[in-house]
Amino acid sequence: MAALAGVALLLGRGHLQGPARDALTPEERQWFESHAGGLVRGPYLNAPLSFINDKGEFSGIAEDYARLLEDKLGVKFRRAAPTPLSELLENLRAGRVDLASGLTRTPERLEYLLFSEPYVRIPNLIVVRQGTYEVLTLEEMRGLRISVGENFGAHEYLKRTHPELQLVPVPNDLEGLLRLSTGEVDAMIVHVAALSFHITQENLTNLHVAGRIPYEYELAMAVRKDEPLLNRIVQKGLDQITEEEKQVIWSRWIYAMEPPFYRDPFFWRLLAILLVGVGVAVGTVVAWNKALKRQVRARTHELAEAHRNVSFLAEASLILSETLDYSETLSRLGELCVRHLADWCVIDVVMEGRIRRLAGTHVSPAKRPLLDTLAERYPAWEGGASPAGEVLRTRQPQLYPEMSEEDIRASCVNEEHAQLIIALGTRSAIAVPLVSRGNMLGVLTLGSGPHGRRYGRKELELAQEVARHATLAYENARLYQQAQEAIRLRDVFLMVAAHELRTPLTSLKLRVSSLHRLARDAPEQRIRTDALLRELPRIEAQTVRLRTLIEQILEVSCIGAGRFELMREEVELCQVVQEVVEDLREQLSRSGSPLEVRAACPAIGRWDRLRLEQAVTHLLENAIKFGQGKPLEVRVEPGPDTVRLVVQDQGIGFPSEAKARIFEKFERAVSERHYGGLGLGLFLTRQIVESHGGTIFVESTPEKGSTFTVVLPYGEHASPPLGHATPP
Repeated sequence: MAALAGVALLLGRGHLQGPARDALTPEERQWFESHAGGLVRGPYLNAPLSFINDKGEFSGIAEDYARLLEDKLGVKFRRAAPTPLSELLENLRAGRVDLASGLTRTPERLEYLLFSEPYVRIPNLIVVRQGTYEVLTLEEMRGLRISVGENFGAHEYLKRTHPELQLVPVPNDLEGLLRLSTGEVDAMIVHVAALSFHITQENLTNLHVAGRIPYEYELAMAVRKDEPLLNRIVQKGLDQITEEEKQVIWSRWIYAMEPPFYRDPFFWRLLAILLVGVGVAVGTVVAWNKALKRQVRARTHELAEAHRNVSFLAEASLILSETLDYSETLSRLGELCVRHLADWCVIDVVMEGRIRRLAGTHVSPAKRPLLDTLAERYPAWEGGASPAGEVLRTRQPQLYPEMSEEDIRASCVNEEHAQLIIALGTRSAIAVPLVSRGNMLGVLTLGSGPHGRRYGRKELELAQEVARHATLAYENARLYQQAQEAIRLRDVFLMVAAHELRTPLTSLKLRVSSLHRLARDAPEQRIRTDALLRELPRIEAQTVRLRTLIEQILEVSCIGAGRFELMREEVELCQVVQEVVEDLREQLSRSGSPLEVRAACPAIGRWDRLRLEQAVTHLLENAIKFGQGKPLEVRVEPGPDTVRLVVQDQGIGFPSEAKARIFEKFERAVSERHYGGLGLGLFLTRQIVESHGGTIFVESTPEKGSTFTVVLPYGEHASPPLGHATPP
């Protein structure tokens, strides 16, 4: 049997007696009587579990239980010199000590130790300096310096379950608390017994309990793994310790306080005598005083809450007015809401018919990635069961004062969605609409966790006021950006228009100068007829081009001013197509693109002939310009209710992302450097088609060409020609 050199002498060996002796088997009794004299108990130094007091005596919770065990077994173990906990564990592993009191079972220690059942459980707390953190959890302590007893059970637990934490091991709890008190570390994990003891002994008044970790010290007797008989004997000895004896030890070290005065019977007798004489008066005063206190507290709370709300709205207004970048504005607003009103906040905005999340923030930085995951996998959508989905559908604010996990699951798409919401820490929520002039702009959603506030009508009204401020700021920023975009488009248009108008004007000038030069060089002769015949058609072509450009600009101006009117009459679409093709015959010849017209005539409707000619001209000119000399096709396909006009080329085409913008003003799918024009032809075509109640769409593939399809209703008092079926 190994033992430490220099251990205390055996203080005495008694005989097994009383209940503990009766509980041992003959085998256990024989082994214990033959080995008890050589068994070494190792104490460690960590108050108040095990330490040397001011009188030089060994004391503490673990020591009290060790002595009780010795009394129950009728023996005095040899006690080794006290050491730090890490050294004691090494002595147990090496066999220099046989048993120790006040150790906690951990996976690491189970490799070389056997443990009795715990004889006391002590919670572990998160302690910080006052004025730093009110409430903390382990998940929120990332980046903090956290002291913890080296090789203590809590130390091993934190290393195993939270490796991301920055732990600062200390030799004992007092050392860690002193470092925390002086600011060397940000927090400490310590059990309640040590905290209570050291705060009293060292007067550490600047410390504050901010939370509790899900780990308790379950103090037990630890025995070397190669001595299972000793472990069974120790357990039977501990079983004889009564609850009263345990309570005495606990009270001695944890709640060593004088009983309050109101537990003194004399106080109650005196109070009863006084109440007999002045009961009514005292009762009235007390009741009145309590009522006044309640009113004062309520009013004070209301005033404080009102002041916080006003300050919050003032700060929100300041943030919303500082910039016209609505993305940055809404992001800062979300952070402000988290500081004053919520644990998390998201702002979803309707943009181009889709719901896009512009802001998302959480009080815990570690949980902000959850908001990104939610936005990516489960975005808000109109008709969804989520709070934002309900607001998008009803346009009414939604209040959820208390949300259970079942409520959360009912508002989610699947279990993964629900777990993400639960992981955010959601127990109460508010969702309010962002509405401007009847238009739904988005939704502001606030969430509060288990330890946060529970939302009610006041919080809902405050959130609606914030939403009104945010809506105004967002709308102003959006209008500003639209104005900037309009200015940009205007500048682009003026630049392109100047370029396009300059080209035919330059050509005209050159042609006229050429004729002028001919007249000047031979003033006595008439200008030759062949020169006139050569130059005049070119001058006429440039004049027509100028007229076309100017007409397009005027048409856009009329549309912008709301003066786009139709002069309906009976028109045969096939005839219009043939006339346009004839007018563009020279352009077709120069382009080298063969044109095939496939018209199932007649196709008669009540349309504006001039406007229809313009639309067909724009579509065909577009096909000629981008057809690259490849075949073109125009089809007229009458149906029972509508007629389809299809213009198809096999030219350069364009990518699918350009479909949404080529019908807008000054837009094009290709560079204006290589292809001229104002970028108005397709815009005017769409306006003409839609003013007739029709639609236009395009299918295009790069390097394979484009197909523009116009679908026109026949118009009022017009019917399709008999014998035509709906085209496929």
